[in-house]
Amino acid sequence: MTALRCLVALSGWIALAATGLPEASPARLVVPSLFLLVCPGLAAVLLWAGELIARGRGGAARLLEGALLVGAVSLSLTALVAEALFLTHTFTLTRAVLILAVLCSALVLAASLRSDGRRATRAGDHGE
Repeated sequence: MTALRCLVALSGWIALAATGLPEASPARLVVPSLFLLVCPGLAAVLLWAGELIARGRGGAARLLEGALLVGAVSLSLTALVAEALFLTHTFTLTRAVLILAVLCSALVLAASLRSDGRRATRAGDHGE
């Protein structure tokens, strides 16, 4: 597992720990907010479109495209979780971050398993 994947998988749990800080603490607002804006989308993009962004040509344009995709997917996943919690009258920041932390960890694990499977397939392929 790469360092980026490890960081994304741990980011949700760090954000969850930050929700336990005192209410007046700036870190209590900043850390979960950054997590909610970036990490769910990054975990999903690593699973479904990571190779397209990482190996594509286009330099800065490809990087901007990836950043916009990550932001849009993160906001979408965060909105879906928040809406489900609001509809069930159970919304709290801690619950939303917990659900998204579990989702991020699962997506990163799936991306890791998927890339390991591709490497094994490529290594076993002898050009037949």
